[in-house]
Amino acid sequence: MNSSSITIIISLVILFGLALLISTGMRRGRTEEEYIPNLSEYKSDQELETKHLDKVLTIAVLVASLLTIMIPLYYLGEETRQEGFVEEFEEASIERGEHLYEEFGCGNCHASDGSGGAASYVEKRSGVTVIWAAPSINNVFYRYDDDEVLFWLIYGRANSPMPAWGLKGGGPMNDGQLGDLIDYLHHIQVPQVDILTSIERNINSSLLRLETADIQIGNEIANQYELRDEIQKAPSKLPIAIDLLGQVEELLKSEEGIDSDFDGLNDSVEQKLSDLAAISSDTLGTALFTLDPSEERTSPLRGDLLMAKTFLSQLESQVINLNITTENKAKYLANVEQSLQFLNEALEKKKWEVSFEEIADSTFSGDYETARRAVALFNAYCARCHTAGYSAGVSYTQEVASGGLGPALRAGRANVQFREREDMIEFIINGSYIGKAYGVNGVGQGRMPGFGPLLPESDIALIIDFLRGMAPDA
Repeated sequence: MNSSSITIIISLVILFGLALLISTGMRRGRTEEEYIPNLSEYKSDQELETKHLDKVLTIAVLVASLLTIMIPLYYLGEETRQEGFVEEFEEASIERGEHLYEEFGCGNCHASDGSGGAASYVEKRSGVTVIWAAPSINNVFYRYDDDEVLFWLIYGRANSPMPAWGLKGGGPMNDGQLGDLIDYLHHIQVPQVDILTSIERNINSSLLRLETADIQIGNEIANQYELRDEIQKAPSKLPIAIDLLGQVEELLKSEEGIDSDFDGLNDSVEQKLSDLAAISSDTLGTALFTLDPSEERTSPLRGDLLMAKTFLSQLESQVINLNITTENKAKYLANVEQSLQFLNEALEKKKWEVSFEEIADSTFSGDYETARRAVALFNAYCARCHTAGYSAGVSYTQEVASGGLGPALRAGRANVQFREREDMIEFIINGSYIGKAYGVNGVGQGRMPGFGPLLPESDIALIIDFLRGMAPDA
């Protein structure tokens, strides 16, 4: 029996006792010539002191006995009741947080399950629109506490696709909504064992990124040449798009002929739309389709009329885009040339490269595989904040540990800040805390996560040895 049921029973017993007392006191024989109550003779002393008093005392004893039993029972169930309310409120908060996660498109960048994804972003050094690597957030509370996560949600991350979401940072969410979102993030956190078993996968991924760097940049350069070609062709494509748009608009208004399949399009219109779709696909790159006058739904997913209206919308978009491109052709071409120059220089300078042989000889007693692992660990877990341009892709990555959101760590700087290796290991394990000193002159701001729950101390030590082994600046 839960505490709510006990409360109801106690209330009913008390009400029943009061009603019984009142009825007992008021009940007496009545005659047709009964006096009004204040002039009627009441019970005698003998009746009051025996039967009536006995009834009242009996009821009082029963009520007291019930209270004696019910109150402890109520008390024993109170803790469970409170826990139930806490659980109920938490579940409601998680549900609201899930709606916010979906409504504001958090999953568009961080994936629907928070496992990490990508976002479109214009890289500032090059002006190229890149696919920015968005971190996983289904393990964020292994790195940060609630207050630190709240900070990132409120203010976002400048110079990245992550916007401010809190009202204080200029975003749309109030404190209550941010609290619900944090509760939902807690709900989707993966078990720690999943994080630890992903270490080797992350290492291999970061090594593969280095090994295929030339190919990745080559693909980006090819994309820029393709974009330049599209910009140059825009003025010649614009009249074609305008003409096709006009023809499609006229066809959709036509009422001549018969409609064999009753899909809202005359048979002759369907044939002409199919011909125009072929021309548009060849010249403008729109989707190719064919309509069958004898079938209401040539495509199993969409009816013919809907396909025709979609084709019209595509042409309208093409006309708008080609118009804008034609008007700004010189500016767009200049941007492409700037991007190509940046990418070609990146391919030539290869700033992302590291020499495993040199690192092995200088730091790991010639152990090549250990050097590879150390660099891979740094790139997989540290480079997003401590190597400029890393999240934007290989083409935009500067020298390893060159600094970004976090400070530069290369060229002996780690040794300047931390005189003792053990102090640095402890700092990386625990992260920073607001106002707490670290190293020689450091003052924590709570933005450096602790990697103790994500990496074994042996791997953290490899990263630190790699950084401390870098040669000082000339």
